[in-house]
Amino acid sequence: MTQNIMMPYKVKQRLIQEHLAEPLKEKSRIRKIEDILGQSEAVFRILNNLRKDRPKNIVLLGPEGTWKKDILRACFKKVQYEGSSFFKSGEFIEYYPEKDYSDDLIYTTLFGRLEEIDCVSMKIQRLKIGLVTRANKGILYINNIENIKKNVIFKLIDVINEKKVKSGKIRISEGTPEYLKRFLIEGLPADFCLAVNAIDIKAVPEAMLSICDIVSFKKQDKSELKELIKKTADEGLFYIEDDVCDEIASIAKSGEDAVRILQHVALSALKNGRSKIIKEDLDSLIF
Repeated sequence: MTQNIMMPYKVKQRLIQEHLAEPLKEKSRIRKIEDILGQSEAVFRILNNLRKDRPKNIVLLGPEGTWKKDILRACFKKVQYEGSSFFKSGEFIEYYPEKDYSDDLIYTTLFGRLEEIDCVSMKIQRLKIGLVTRANKGILYINNIENIKKNVIFKLIDVINEKKVKSGKIRISEGTPEYLKRFLIEGLPADFCLAVNAIDIKAVPEAMLSICDIVSFKKQDKSELKELIKKTADEGLFYIEDDVCDEIASIAKSGEDAVRILQHVALSALKNGRSKIIKEDLDSLIF
């Protein structure tokens, strides 16, 4: 590992590219069960649930930065690989409704709708598939559930119970293709496992809680954060001094926060021609 801080600019840039061509956040991302540090109880409960013939809907409850979504996805992929009968052909679908999204936009995104498109002298009907149908035999992960209004929540619960989605405003005309008519009348498949991410249980509507199991995630302790920092540094081809690792673990609010700090100190080291992260790199940061 080079320690020459007087390296030519081009050499320093090449060193940065070699180590940080992929951000450390991506290197630390959980892709498989073996990547998970801590959260053993949450992982156990999720796996047990997903392996059932009829998995229950779940609320992922816990602090920010604990990789709840990535852990759930890793468990989903493992269960799929094992040959789950329910998730055999399903996908992991994500939705992040924002505060400024209109009710109509959220409703259409989740449940789809029949659209009419002007085509020369006639109107053509086209079915826009909603996320609940795309998630059929898979998982629909929703973040920011507090941004979804009650009427949409109740519709979502109805869809979950019926395992299909029906349009509340069916309008079949002469221009409606035959292959669409059956789906419009009978409904589209929407048999999925709902997963809601929440920091505070109060953000989850009571109606939603009544159909979900709660899986709690704990804040990572210092030893878990240190292990994560060292592992991520190794994957980025860095060597980090023990006292620096210990201090980052002490000030980080979560695993994601620890990796964010590590990214900054690693860049500081590379700018000084080093792949060794030392105390000076951490001292250069302003918190």
